[in-house]
Amino acid sequence: MYDLPDLDRFVEVRPGLFRCTIIWPVAPGVAVPVSTFLVKGDIPHDWALIDSGAPMQVETLLKAIDQVLTHEKDSIRFVCITHAHIDHTGAAPALLEKYPGSKVVIHEDEKPFICDGKSFRSCTSDTWTFTLLKHFSHESNVKLPDDRTLTLRDGDKWEFEHVLKLVETQGHTPGSVSYLHIPSRSIMVGDAIMNIAAYPMLSKIPCISGPLAMSTCHWGNAMKAIEKITTLKDEVDTVFPAHDYNPDGIHIQKVHEFHFPPSSL
Repeated sequence: MYDLPDLDRFVEVRPGLFRCTIIWPVAPGVAVPVSTFLVKGDIPHDWALIDSGAPMQVETLLKAIDQVLTHEKDSIRFVCITHAHIDHTGAAPALLEKYPGSKVVIHEDEKPFICDGKSFRSCTSDTWTFTLLKHFSHESNVKLPDDRTLTLRDGDKWEFEHVLKLVETQGHTPGSVSYLHIPSRSIMVGDAIMNIAAYPMLSKIPCISGPLAMSTCHWGNAMKAIEKITTLKDEVDTVFPAHDYNPDGIHIQKVHEFHFPPSSL
């Protein structure tokens, strides 16, 4: 049972930042929460969306967006993708169609996977887990036109830069990124950090972890990404993973303690 307050609807978790969690049935008996985030821009009626859920969640997500964007001038300007896995890109084509002036923001190293049809199964890895199990992972069939994408790297200027800052957190995929919501000192980290149960079939008690090993291209870089997130303590209070049982995210200090556990000596 899931009792999250933002289940199938957007709830304002911080001023100007809204979260919606939709349950993704990954396999029989296995379901995980997938969060997307609406971000109010600094110009009236301008919005951004961070991640766009799995393909089977599109209708629910679009309905949830409509419940927040109620003014006739409201529009999503940017669909900001943390990485191109199937549960983060599902509604991107529908959103580009619904909002003709919008673009998808993606790291330039992730663009081949969302525009050119490149498979993550072609990636080499530093672990046997990904090498052996990547052939069983879900692959996205989303393919976006080049002219509807905006590729960014750390420090690049763009129209939402006063509200959202792109932070490179590669490892889970070659171009994984996080998005720092500057006004609320919150960071949306995609799958760089997870906060679901250790055994989701048995429990819903949150448990901080790194990304899922079977779908993480480079584990060493993924650990460096978590360390990078912990260095943002002067800019960040709250970490919001895409897969999270906690209704209010994770305090940055908890992430630091996870990555740098106190010595038992």
